[in-house]
Formats: sequence, C-alpha cells, structure tokens
Amino acid sequence: MADYNLGCTVRLDDEQTLALLAGLYDKGRIRHIQVQAVPLPPALFRMHLDRIAATGIPSIVHAPHHSHGVNPCAPAAYDDRPEKEIKEHIGLAMSQALEAADVLGAETIVLHAGRYKPGERSAAEEEFSRFLDAWTDPRFTLENLPSVYAGYPLLGNTAEELAALAGDRITRFCLDFPHLACTVNHRGLSFAAELERFEALPVALHHLSNLRRGSITDEHLELDHPDGGLDLAAVFSRLRRHPAVPTTLEYKEDSAEIYTRQVKVFAGFWGEYAGN
Repeated sequence: MADYNLGCTVRLDDEQTLALLAGLYDKGRIRHIQVQAVPLPPALFRMHLDRIAATGIPSIVHAPHHSHGVNPCAPAAYDDRPEKEIKEHIGLAMSQALEAADVLGAETIVLHAGRYKPGERSAAEEEFSRFLDAWTDPRFTLENLPSVYAGYPLLGNTAEELAALAGDRITRFCLDFPHLACTVNHRGLSFAAELERFEALPVALHHLSNLRRGSITDEHLELDHPDGGLDLAAVFSRLRRHPAVPTTLEYKEDSAEIYTRQVKVFAGFWGEYAGN
C-alpha cells in the first residue's frame, strides 16, 4: 500500500466509473472515492447511493454546486427559475448530500461558496452566511475556487478568504491546487506564497488536476498534460509534508483510460519529487 491516500471522483449516478474505481481500490491503487452528489429523484438517489455503499470503499461526499443548481452565495444569480423552485431544489439537493454522507460514513462534505454577479461580492458574502445559518454540519469542508470562470466571479479564492467565509462555523478546508493556480494567475500573485498560506488552515482534503500555463481557467487537465502549467514540484512538496491528508483526482471526463493512467502518473510524480 502506498504511503499516500489517493482517490478519484465519481458522480453518484455513474455506475461505469464506480465499477472501474472499485477495481482500482481492490488492487490497492486508490484508498478512497469522492462521490459527487447530484440531485436526483428520491428513489433513483437511494438506488445509486446503495450501490456505492455496497462497494465498501471509504468515501468523501462533494455537495452539489452551481452546476447542479445549488449556488449558496447567490442562489438566484444566473438562474431564471422562480425563487420558490430554487429554494426547494437547494433543500432537496443539500438534504441528499447530507444523507449520502450519513449512509457512506463520510467524514468530509466538500462545499463551494458559489458564484456571484460582478460588483456584488459583499452581498454574496452575506448570503453565504445566511446559507450556513440554514445548513450547518461539522463535516462541511470549504473549498477554494478560481477567481473567475466563464466571465463570472467566484467566492472564496485564497486561504484568507476561506477563513473569513468560514468564521467559526466551518472548521475544515479543501485545497484545490489548480483553482489556486488560476487565482494567482488572474491576480498576479505568487503560487508558492499563496500555497504557503494554507499551512495556517486545517486542510482536510486536496483536489488535484492540471491547468494550462498561465491560464485563469479551470479545465481539470491530466497531471502530465503537455500544456500543463501547475507547479508540480511545489504541489508534491506539500503533499509529501501532509501524506495523511487525502488527495482526490478530479477530471471533467471520467473514464477508465483517464483514471487508470492518472493514478499511475501520480505515483510516478510522487517518486520523482521525493527530494522536494
């Protein structure tokens, strides 16, 4: 068994990828999965959840985010649905995420603060606080997001911003390396310096993929992508200093080819950067 806790992501309803990851787990190549909770009709939700539970793989739950109609800091931003429908949808989605964590015995529920309209950051921060008034759980783990994506700003980009958003209600954090790289590229900051600031936070999870050199756009590229620009030496230096913190690979195209190969690529980089 490797001396790191590596995992891969699977949508709640993706049976094909689940079967692949179960095979990787049985071979000792991964030690956990991150289950992306997507809102589903109750019967379908429970069917897929039970199939995941039956694998016995240690799990992390990723709560639904704005792509699934759940945008904590600005629920109605970029959403044409009636307010009542949005509220009901968020209620269903978050209830299912908490139930998934209960059933799977997950200690971590990854949470995005969300996206907001330009010029409305203060309102977004206040709305996120109200969201935490309605939804609170000690397993919530707040993730850093890129500064911008597809022209809209996102909330909670740096270690300091995450700490301010969390206050005393969230005590765990997820460090997403390419999200941080997007942020520093957008703001003209130092990746090494901003990465160092996460040492002051109780980070419970790492997210890992790659991005293009100098890019401000999160694309979830493969670790060994020819155009990759992530500072892998700095990333693996941190991973080696914190081997007990789980690291989850995240790719937009879940497939047997990507995960099988990227698990091997990760192992190669782990050895390559052993001296950093």
